[in-house]
Amino acid sequence: MKQLIFVLLAAAAVTGCAVRPVETTTPKAPVPDAPTTPDATAPDAAEEQAEIPPEVMFQLLVADIASQRGQLGVAVANYQAAAKTTRDPRLAERAARVALYARALRPALEAASLWAELAPENPDAHRMLGALLLSQGQVAEAEAQFARYLDLSVDLPNHGFQQVASQLAREQDRDAAMGIMENLLARHRDDPNAWLAHAWLAMRQGKLDAALGSVDKAEALKPGWRQVVVLRARVMALQGHRQEAVDYLASQLKGDLADDPDVRITYARLLTEVDRLEEALKAFNALAEEYPNNVEVRYAAGVLSLQMDKLDAAKTHLKAVLALGRRMLEANFYLGRVYELQGDSEQALRHYLAVRHGEYYVNANARAASLMADAGRLEDARKLLHSLRVYSDEDRRRLYLVEGELLRQAGEYQAAFDLFTEKLKELPDDTSLLYARALVAERLDKLDLAEQDLRAIIAREPNNAQALNALGYTLADRTDRYEEALGYIERALALAPEDPAIIDSMGWVQYRLGHLEKARDYLRKALDLGKDPEIAAHLGEVLWKLNDKQAAIEVWESYLKQFPEHDGLRKVVKRFGL
Repeated sequence: MKQLIFVLLAAAAVTGCAVRPVETTTPKAPVPDAPTTPDATAPDAAEEQAEIPPEVMFQLLVADIASQRGQLGVAVANYQAAAKTTRDPRLAERAARVALYARALRPALEAASLWAELAPENPDAHRMLGALLLSQGQVAEAEAQFARYLDLSVDLPNHGFQQVASQLAREQDRDAAMGIMENLLARHRDDPNAWLAHAWLAMRQGKLDAALGSVDKAEALKPGWRQVVVLRARVMALQGHRQEAVDYLASQLKGDLADDPDVRITYARLLTEVDRLEEALKAFNALAEEYPNNVEVRYAAGVLSLQMDKLDAAKTHLKAVLALGRRMLEANFYLGRVYELQGDSEQALRHYLAVRHGEYYVNANARAASLMADAGRLEDARKLLHSLRVYSDEDRRRLYLVEGELLRQAGEYQAAFDLFTEKLKELPDDTSLLYARALVAERLDKLDLAEQDLRAIIAREPNNAQALNALGYTLADRTDRYEEALGYIERALALAPEDPAIIDSMGWVQYRLGHLEKARDYLRKALDLGKDPEIAAHLGEVLWKLNDKQAAIEVWESYLKQFPEHDGLRKVVKRFGL
């Protein structure tokens, strides 16, 4: 079969099982290369079509079209059939990768087995087959494939061990994964790469003492190795010895590794973990000047600048990340946050809407919807929320809560109530939705239902401080059941003694009980902690009742300047004739 038979249908292979070498500066869950569906055919292969058997040509065309349309089951079946007919390892590889992309593990295993059979010297075939065998519980067979991968990977910088460790870190059966790693290590005890990979996997599994022991072995075999230095620091930090890890890296930066970027990056990251943020930002900015095209450095500098409210610097770094073409989703999310904080809603919205999938997808689009609602585009905001593709109960709940909150902020209390009631049919045990409905029910004077919902939460979660506080405050504010209200608020305050909302509730119930001095003291503390206009309204009222009218006016006027549209504050000022 001519070589172009594969080119004809596969200009871009799906890469679902590929694994990047671990970045030792940031030990975290290894991420597979983003899989993509197949691209279009290569036009210059037309003269070779006559040499392809008609039945195979038909299978490849069907597979390619199905792949383009997202009909991956059809694509997998036809790629596999073509691979079996032609015995072409490239088609077997393609069948395996498309099947893996489609999460069809058994067809992927069958295709990967054929690929490894047809291309016995291809290390990637054995690595993919090992991972698939392990996912099916065939541990011994998986180990044999990983061993073969290592035999074929001696020319890689890390001899293939880190790729194996990265693959094993994704397996649910942690004991089986570690068993394979230890058996592979036993065959290569003189290779520092083997010990380093074992240390990394042990760290990922939380076996920190074992990780440190393997780091020692790697360092004994290869003294001064920067990857060992970095990993040792990370393990120390995970053991809770963050300051010791910082000091260790600081000492390393005085020696031969003084200019090593990975050690410097790890040091800067650890500085953030011990809250030495100014030093960390200085370190990241220095790295950004020396390595302006290092995405991780620019990204870290951008996020840290944002955290420290250095918005222009954050914008510069994050725009550089976008220009480098990596971490696009994260950079757009944080750029959206920068522009929002700077009051540029149009640019913020543009960046939020550019986050079309991934970890920040829901949060970015929730912020976009909020900006739309703030601009008077409530219906557009709701349409955006309804259009989002989410698959977990957690994400659905988040979007329901966002939509309900936008309705509440717009004064559409009945619509918010109806939304929460409808969604509780879908997620009947969701505490957050029940709590949100209770708060809206109170605004609609449905006090019986609000109390019922809050009591249901407390029965399920007796230590839910927010529900205890909400029930206590509602009883204090909307009924004369003050002693009962005090009991709930006392329970909430014992659970969260520094929560300004709960301290405010305690002040308010003391006011209702006629204990004005106690009320004043609680409300002053709450306002110091919370700087909230609702608390300011309460404190002003208590001060007025204590005949300290000038102090009351000063509190109200101060917060009216900051929150001129706050409904509760305006109502209390009007009620006292001001």
